[in-house]
Amino acid sequence: MAFQFGFGGDDAADDNGRAARVTSTQQEHHVPVNQHALDELLSTLPEHLSYSTVRVESPIGRVLFLPKRELFDVRVQLLQEGTENDKVIDQIGQSDLRSGVYEGGFKTWECSLDLASLLLDRGPRKDIDELIRCDQIIELGAGTALPSLVLFQHALHNGIPLTFTMADYNDTVLRLATLPNIILTWAANTPDARFPTPTLDATSKGDFELSPEVLQQFTADMQRKEISLRFLSGPWSPSLANLIPASAPEMGTVILAAETIYSPESTEAFVALLCELLKRVKMSKAMIGAKRMYFGVGGSVDGLKAACREKGAVAYEIENHGVPGMEGGVGRALVEVQMY
Repeated sequence: MAFQFGFGGDDAADDNGRAARVTSTQQEHHVPVNQHALDELLSTLPEHLSYSTVRVESPIGRVLFLPKRELFDVRVQLLQEGTENDKVIDQIGQSDLRSGVYEGGFKTWECSLDLASLLLDRGPRKDIDELIRCDQIIELGAGTALPSLVLFQHALHNGIPLTFTMADYNDTVLRLATLPNIILTWAANTPDARFPTPTLDATSKGDFELSPEVLQQFTADMQRKEISLRFLSGPWSPSLANLIPASAPEMGTVILAAETIYSPESTEAFVALLCELLKRVKMSKAMIGAKRMYFGVGGSVDGLKAACREKGAVAYEIENHGVPGMEGGVGRALVEVQMY
């Protein structure tokens, strides 16, 4: 997922517990916050998407395969679009993130898989079927969007109207990774004789054609199912909060995030935005995947808890979650946050 700030070959994260090859700068970055219309983003997509699958296993053994656009396919499109993407292309190859340039959104971070695994059983509350009590899902640092895709797939199958607000520092990530993965998940879960449906299993990979007819069907299906998609780019800030509407009073907002607290600075900016959003509606909550300690850069789960306390929120670890793989290597945690 993308690490975002309020200050100035393979996309899968390794399991050694470090914030790998982080490059940062002390210069303050003044990056505007923007909202991007769905039609605007759709118009920038290529004629086809190359994809593979990510396996998600829940604590009780449910298995879900999610489609994900291949990183090489993203790079090809960035190169074809011209020199304005050179900085992002360079950073994809050199570092996992660089503050103010590229915030890591093309990488599939391991803690996002932890959160996706938990959501596959639990959803935003004790059972995924309780998703009907929510009307908005917000993913901060959307990136490849695996946690949101679990809930998106469930909403598609069960006719649950929802707004998905996908926020990432880089607009290139939203249009080249986040939205394509949403479209691929929709196509894989929407049998339609007018286009070949991607089949998903452990070895699935291929190309999915994005004809004008497919894109029209996608937008029509979102309207028919009352699923709204909102895309926001820019740093964590009050300006970003102002572009996110509050949920209905009787409903709840669920905020998802992973690997957002790797440094004290990122934790401070993240928690400030998080609490601003949580305090709007009583039923709101956040679910966060993180490493217990980010060695060398200073972020930690304890730091998250302390920052939340200072803002009048409580952050507590989800007990007995049983997510596969979390006990190996550097410790990882799943944390819920609510306002007092």
